[in-house]
Amino acid sequence: MDMKTGFTNWHAVECDAFGRLSGLTARSGPAAGAAARRILVPVDGSAAALGALHVALRMADGPADVEVHLLNAQIVLGAGERDDTLLRQGLADTWAARAALDEAGLPYLLRLVAANPAEAILAHAREHAAAEIVMGADGAGSVACALLGSVAMDVLAKAGVPVTLAKSGCRAGEFPAEWVDWLIACDGSAASLRALRYALAQFAGRPRAPRLHLLNVRPPAGPLPATPDVATMAAEREQAAVDCREALDALAAAGVGYDFHVAFGDPVAKILEVAEDVGCGHLVMGTRGLGWLGGLLLGSISGGVLRRSPLPVTLIR
Repeated sequence: MDMKTGFTNWHAVECDAFGRLSGLTARSGPAAGAAARRILVPVDGSAAALGALHVALRMADGPADVEVHLLNAQIVLGAGERDDTLLRQGLADTWAARAALDEAGLPYLLRLVAANPAEAILAHAREHAAAEIVMGADGAGSVACALLGSVAMDVLAKAGVPVTLAKSGCRAGEFPAEWVDWLIACDGSAASLRALRYALAQFAGRPRAPRLHLLNVRPPAGPLPATPDVATMAAEREQAAVDCREALDALAAAGVGYDFHVAFGDPVAKILEVAEDVGCGHLVMGTRGLGWLGGLLLGSISGGVLRRSPLPVTLIR
């Protein structure tokens, strides 16, 4: 047995009609309760996948019962009954992730499967009632999550749960949860309100919660003048508060620390700019808004933020 496996028994071993190994499942530690929040983390041995795991660990750092599910999907089946490629490659791809979970003392489920990665991710999320999916955005292995590539796009388009993308260079996941402020883009739409409720649920019950930053961007009808009209800007700020009134009321009722920001200009640039200025380490956006956040995932706002942001980005449908 490979010294890096950490497993001597697999509680589920699956083979296809030709006897080839097609799936392996094992659990480290006790099974979580039925009410546990399950976070699915696809891993392929890449730096991005490991970064995503650190983000998931930070998100799991709370009072709720959490179980992490590691999923490694490989497209090619072994050559025959005795071919253990799935086992060996899967254990190699997940070794660093399993070591990080063991060090954190978190129970987890490990799943190795021979399947199309996007289909495997979506199927596992459904079958195990995953609360969310956290995945690398620029992986180079079997999950191949090149940003806006086929796997990431398939998962983002079809997942019925929040999806968080993290890049390999992101270090936000390495810090304690209370150190990482979150920015929520809000246009007053139902999707942006769902994004806020998701963020509030992440912070609920924490003895030391980070700060939430609600941002409304007012895209100008044309180029902003060199000297903006003060009255117009004030009116826009008042309208921003009206547009975000439900979100602001929800923040006040939740009793969390928050700031409300209004920016003027290109939404993608302003989201990134404000996040950097106030020191946020996580972005949350709705993807089906009726306002400036509206449109499909490939639209200019969400797609632009995903391409340009070095921070983890959670998308809420």
